[in-house]
Amino acid sequence: MGPMTSYVFRVRLLPNPPLEFEPDEEVWRDIEVDGAHTLATFHETIFEAFERWEAHGYEFITRDEDGIGLRGYVHPQLYDGGPSWRAMDDEEIDRFIDRAVPDDVSDDAKARYRDLQSNPPTEGNAADTTIDELDPETLGAISYTFDMGDGWEHYIELQDTGEGSLDDGPVVVDKQGAAPPQYPDLDGGQ
Repeated sequence: MGPMTSYVFRVRLLPNPPLEFEPDEEVWRDIEVDGAHTLATFHETIFEAFERWEAHGYEFITRDEDGIGLRGYVHPQLYDGGPSWRAMDDEEIDRFIDRAVPDDVSDDAKARYRDLQSNPPTEGNAADTTIDELDPETLGAISYTFDMGDGWEHYIELQDTGEGSLDDGPVVVDKQGAAPPQYPDLDGGQ
């Protein structure tokens, strides 16, 4: 095995209008993780970095450079080894491509999307999947959803790679913007 690698990911929290989170500036945390850390450990660091307090289910989805979902990785308690997402039939896929996919996306990308939607890969267990296994340098991005009910969506992009491993867990190395309360209605005059 070669030298250990560490990665710095920018985890951007996307706006969530139903929860009154529509910030003026992007809210993000840069988190350095070790290639040997699992996605479950990465999740715990994101959880703390955004000052959350109540645990919920979550899912990571790896994406290629065209933004096409490659595979889902779920919270260990949600993991059952089933498909990464619900398979779509040809008609649904056609509708989505017509409605949501920009015209300049290559036919090759559309074909990959069609294949991955009609034959979803089996999901991974976030507790058993390391960052290295995702091969971060080849990915376009990673989506991360926290709390399926409230739907906090994050977009994760690789910023930097380094050699060597971290002595401890992942660490927040930079940040911008205030984290919103996990439940806005509990904030203030209660």
